[in-house]
Amino acid sequence: MRVINQDWMQRLAALGLAVGLTVGFVSVGIAQSVGGQAYGAYANTPTGSLGQSPLAVLPSVSGTDGDVAWGEADAENVSGVLTSSFLNTITSGALGSAESGAQSVATLGSTSLLNGLIQATGITAMSTSSLTSSGATSNANGSTLENLVVNGVQVTSGDGTVAPNTNIALPGVGYVVLNEQIPTGDGVTSGGITVNMIHVYLQSAGGLLGEATTTGEIIVGSASSAVGP
Repeated sequence: MRVINQDWMQRLAALGLAVGLTVGFVSVGIAQSVGGQAYGAYANTPTGSLGQSPLAVLPSVSGTDGDVAWGEADAENVSGVLTSSFLNTITSGALGSAESGAQSVATLGSTSLLNGLIQATGITAMSTSSLTSSGATSNANGSTLENLVVNGVQVTSGDGTVAPNTNIALPGVGYVVLNEQIPTGDGVTSGGITVNMIHVYLQSAGGLLGEATTTGEIIVGSASSAVGP
């Protein structure tokens, strides 16, 4: 993990991120815990693997404290699996008497998966969770895929959005879920969400029963946040 650079901080400010969650709360809040993590890329495939990188995990937050963690990598490359540049991650959170919250963000520059089968010029995954007296809420607002192309088909033009959990078949490979959103919590005393902007599920051909077997996965642009008791 390296010290976050000035360009990245300016980009965060431009995106309007709530890094300010890490300051300003005055007492132990209605939530007893907040959590968050973000990473740029992960791969577990028969031809190559990559651990969650660069990984930012929110440290334990308690009392009046807020905290922030970040990571960055100039590039990641797993031959035949993925290439990506300018990967940056950040997660922040704090507890308060009136409101508690956490936010995580992962951004990537030009990215290519499976020898160009999936390409994007930029990726932003954003996850925000908060808890007030009205309940717990989470969202993926701000998550985008820039100039995304899947199997030769243009999915977004410019910095665009994709409907949550968009599933696209990849013949001979498996399938990809775009803007994958996985909620957690009861929406009253706890809440959270994991956002995976590109999640490729690699599958083998169906066996005797005609069912495909998952043989690996690739995740690009992942952000998680949570609040709870």
